[in-house]
Parts: sequence; structure tokens; C-alpha cells
Amino acid sequence: MNFTPAAIAWHNGKLVKREQAAPSIASHSLHLGVGVFDGIMAYCNSGSYYIHRLEAHLDRLRHGSSQMGLEFNWSNTKLKSGLLALLDSIPLNNYYIRPIVYRSGAYLNFSDDMPVDVTILAVTIARDEALPLSCHISKYERVSGKAIPVTWKICGTYVNSYLSRRAAQMDGFNDAIMLDADGLITEASAANIFFLQSNAVVTPALNANIFPGITRATLLDIAKSINIEVIERDITPNELVNFDGAFLAATMMELKPVVSIDNYKYDSCSHRLFRQFLTEFRQITHQKPNFS
Repeated sequence: MNFTPAAIAWHNGKLVKREQAAPSIASHSLHLGVGVFDGIMAYCNSGSYYIHRLEAHLDRLRHGSSQMGLEFNWSNTKLKSGLLALLDSIPLNNYYIRPIVYRSGAYLNFSDDMPVDVTILAVTIARDEALPLSCHISKYERVSGKAIPVTWKICGTYVNSYLSRRAAQMDGFNDAIMLDADGLITEASAANIFFLQSNAVVTPALNANIFPGITRATLLDIAKSINIEVIERDITPNELVNFDGAFLAATMMELKPVVSIDNYKYDSCSHRLFRQFLTEFRQITHQKPNFS
């Protein structure tokens, strides 16, 4: 997946050149990963944008920032205005929007008095749901939500995701499925996972180690509206042989069929339930699914 960042960003209330929003080399956030971000999709459809569940994303950003002591004064209305101003100033395209809250100043020590910056960055992104993913069970354990709350989208937490995905790609896979300390399946490196049965989908039940993704919530709403049974429960790797398929779901990747997990092979893209989910999700985001 190729990304091209826009040359400008919204930064503390103004549109600026992207580099002007960069933190100091001595920034507390740069050294320790003390920042909070979110990911939002702006879908370009016939010359206008559909932004999926924007208020929920901004609420999550604000909550995580507050919990981390990175409180800011920009209201959701102001952030939305800044995001729209950014989109208006760059070419029409599908964009992944990354708002991020951090401390940019040259302070290595910790203090709640350090200034907090808020920046919104946009990068172009292709919609390539037809490409299936190969995965493996990661050698890296999913970071415990009791150690670092995974629901806050803390910058430093995603080192866990980086290590898992990088190791998977070095071994010839696209992504990694991470287990928790009890050996239960949690999620992929940065996406929730759904397993396909003949007439139902199974997904890990939310707990402190599993991210409650907004795309995940959207799929649960879709399932309810079209009467697909969703079973939320603990899942072990030994059960992989019992499933007909699997797919990953996240804001950036949308819905991606999984063709394999280690030695278990799946024809997920052809599965009736995956096609139903993808069709419904694409209708919400105003684009027809491509099953070719």
C-alpha cells in the first residue's frame, strides 16, 4: 500500500507546510512515544467527500489525549473545520487522515505544563480490498492492556504492531496475528479479525488486550441489520482449522480477506458472508465492491 502525504497540514489552527508541524529533536513525545493519534478515512466519491464516523474518531482522540495528560482546547467542531479546510486545499483523492496530539517542544523531561500540539495530516491511499492477505501467528505477544491501555491509541504502543508486522513481512507474510499472555488470539498488527463459518462470524470478545475498532463496530451494526450472527468469544490458534475463512477490518485497510494463517488455507474472498459484509460496507462508503 503506497502513501503520499500532502505537502500541507492543519497545525494548531492553521494550514502550514507539513515540515512546520515537526517536533523538536529533543521532544518528549519523539523520544518516549508520548502522543495520541487516530485514523480517519475521507472517501472521494463523485467530487465530494464521505468521512466515515468522524465524530466517533474525534471523541476517541480526545479521550485518549485526556487520559494521557495531553489535553487540548480545540473542540470537535474546530477539528472538523480544520480537517475540511485541509481537504479543500489539496487535490481530490481518497485520503487517510491522521490527527495526532503530541508535545513538540525541546523538553526531554516530563511535565504536564509542556505545550501540547495538535496536527492533522492527510495521505493518499488506494482502495485495494481485492488483494488477499497471508498471515502468521506472531512471535511477539500482544501488549497487555493492563500495562498500556490499548484503547487510547498511544503512539508508543504501536511499536508492538510495528515489530509484529515487520517480522511477518520478513518471513514472507503480509501481516501477523498476535496472541495475548494466555495464548488467545487478539487481533492483527493493526486490525481486528473476524473468522468465517458457514452461517456466522466469530471474533474475539473485547477485553483489555483488544482494540475496540470503529470499523469493527460498523461491522457489528451491519451484521445486525442483515441478520448475520456474530459470536464474540475467546479464540485459540488450535481452532484455526475449524474456520472456513477470515478477514481483517480496520479504518485504513477497510476489509481484507485472509488467504492463509500459517499452514491453514482459506478461500475467504469467495465466502458468502465476507461478500455480504464488503458489499454493505462499500455501500456505506459509496463505492461498489470489486470481487475480481
